[in-house]
Amino acid sequence: MSKPEDPIQEQTTGALADAGMADMRPTYRGLLRRLKEADPTAFTEATARYDEVVVKAIAGGDDPTAIWTTYGAWIARRLMAGRLVQLDETGLATDVTGDPEVSSDRVLLYLPDVEKEAAIPIACPLEPSPAQRSALQLLVR
Repeated sequence: MSKPEDPIQEQTTGALADAGMADMRPTYRGLLRRLKEADPTAFTEATARYDEVVVKAIAGGDDPTAIWTTYGAWIARRLMAGRLVQLDETGLATDVTGDPEVSSDRVLLYLPDVEKEAAIPIACPLEPSPAQRSALQLLVR
């Protein structure tokens, strides 16, 4: 018999599909593994933030796509210095200040200050435009 899916994860999966957004949670898990190695204290903060912010907000009816995107950006910022940008359908990048907004026609990338580091995708439409797809191939490993 299969185990029922966690209601938070189920709500998130449905919201992502409805919004036309890719599921970035595997990327966030990878960031968390890196954070755990690099800064155990920040990792502890991240796990507490998941319980106290992500789970509570989604359980309280907030938009899971917005909650997860904000959490992913927060993890990236804790992992390394950098900046968050959004790419429109033409590939034009603009800086994002504050909490990122989720849009099915925008890609959100975290660009580390260290040039050797690859960009980190934070949010991505299921079907990125050709310009967005090119930027992702170039900037993300």
